[in-house]
Amino acid sequence: MGFVCLWGVGGLLAIALGLVARGDIERSEGRHGGKGLANAGIALGVLNLIAAVVALGALITYAARPSKIVPPSLPTVAVAPLPTVAPTSPTPAPSPSAAPTGHGTKASLPTPGKASRQKGVIETHVGRITLVDLGPDIPSLHSELDHQRTLAKTNKQKLLVWLVVKDCHPCNGVAAALGDQRMQHALGDVRLVRIDVNDFALELARLHIPVQKLPGFALLGTDDRPVDFVHGGEWDADIPANIAPVLGSFVRGTYTKRRHPWHGGQRVDETPI
Repeated sequence: MGFVCLWGVGGLLAIALGLVARGDIERSEGRHGGKGLANAGIALGVLNLIAAVVALGALITYAARPSKIVPPSLPTVAVAPLPTVAPTSPTPAPSPSAAPTGHGTKASLPTPGKASRQKGVIETHVGRITLVDLGPDIPSLHSELDHQRTLAKTNKQKLLVWLVVKDCHPCNGVAAALGDQRMQHALGDVRLVRIDVNDFALELARLHIPVQKLPGFALLGTDDRPVDFVHGGEWDADIPANIAPVLGSFVRGTYTKRRHPWHGGQRVDETPI
């Protein structure tokens, strides 16, 4: 009973019967045997009783444990990705309606891009600003810059090179600001040539046009080497109110007080340290 019965009942019976049997054996003055079996029955009964108590305690603990609360599942909501502004590949600039126009003036929408004499060159008009994107498949950056300088001179424009890379948030901020009235005033009658530095890294290096800080803006000489350069570190947030005064003064040659003065490009005979 102490071995096979559960919940302590068999244990209690085994202990009781074992004690009775051992008492009878001791009173028989040696006529009856089996004292060892009686002691074994008592021991098994004790073990059975202990096991029953432990099992009962575990059952009570399990029953008293707080049930895990499973929150109701919420419906899955699809979140649309943020729109990408101002791709720096050779495509027309984004609609300036994405940028604040300021003073309640509605920005001019860009005219559709049109191909230039070279494949991969797209010209777009954003108000008074002529934006030219140079694709990676043009035969020569040097030749194309010469051509753009000729067009700028013919149209009485100032040629300004704009250096960008893809997924550059400050570059995109400048692009989104082009249609703003302040940017139109600052860059009106400017031929803005946008170049992805990854597409022309070797030719830009040969022309000593800086590409380390972006977005960058360079005014070029007749040999297509920079005569002046600024980058986006000259202003704080990439908004028209910050960008327009810097670039407006820069293209007019009056931007003298700078955060990052430019000391000229590397000379042909100079070895970088």
